[in-house]
Amino acid sequence: MQEKEILHQIIDSCDDALRDVFLRRMEIATRLTDPEQCGDDIYDLQREQAVLDHVTAGLSPELTIKATSLWRSLMRMSRGKQYRYTVQHNPALRLPHELDLVDELRRDGLVLCPSDMARTVSAALGMEVRPCHSISAAIEALLADQGDFAALVVNSFYDTEWLYSMIYDQPLYINSFIPLPDGRMLALFSKKLYNDDSNSIVSVAFAIRTDQHGDMSQTLATLAEAKFNVEFLRVKTVDIEYDDQMLINIVFAELSGSLTALDSRAAFLQLQKELPFFRVIGYRVSY
Repeated sequence: MQEKEILHQIIDSCDDALRDVFLRRMEIATRLTDPEQCGDDIYDLQREQAVLDHVTAGLSPELTIKATSLWRSLMRMSRGKQYRYTVQHNPALRLPHELDLVDELRRDGLVLCPSDMARTVSAALGMEVRPCHSISAAIEALLADQGDFAALVVNSFYDTEWLYSMIYDQPLYINSFIPLPDGRMLALFSKKLYNDDSNSIVSVAFAIRTDQHGDMSQTLATLAEAKFNVEFLRVKTVDIEYDDQMLINIVFAELSGSLTALDSRAAFLQLQKELPFFRVIGYRVSY
């Protein structure tokens, strides 16, 4: 037998051993989970750092980086299984955005918008419009319950990070983007999150740590394992002084997938518990 074939057999046996240990790790992780804790007992940063220190002790710098990446992924996947078990076995659990879900979006309320956009908004929606002197004023009025919706005209889907920056930490949600005859888009948002079977784009905002390499890839892996595809992503510093102090950047992402599927809810719970900031900011139809 050639040496190459022998080495392939050794690798195959290693893969078999890793598979068996992987399955055992996932099973034990589930047995550790208390659904009534709603995930509060799952993420232990100090313990996970101790695990990383242990498995990388004595390794070369190159293998230390690779082992750290591998074990961070293994621990993330174990936690993901625990969060999934929590969501599946705790019917009383409600995620923050689920408190604002509605099955029907009224289209007969008052729409707030900047005065220079009022005619366009009125023609596109066929709803009563109240002009405001600025975008900020329209958002402030909506937050103060002076209207049912706010509407803004944007150039395209790819010209939205400034809008997301204004609402990402406010109790507001993007309900739809409506194509206009001139090629621009009308963004409609409210305090409610519209849950409809035809919606397929989930908008989220989250923070990644700038002092933790691989934080973005671990977050995207969590979303990928929940069957989300990234349609749009933008990293942005929202508050330079605060973000620098906290060593974070804010990420805005448009994800193609389900808002209410079990895997989606488990991923959202995991990211809410583990990231410095995570929030669902919209659910809409894809154009």
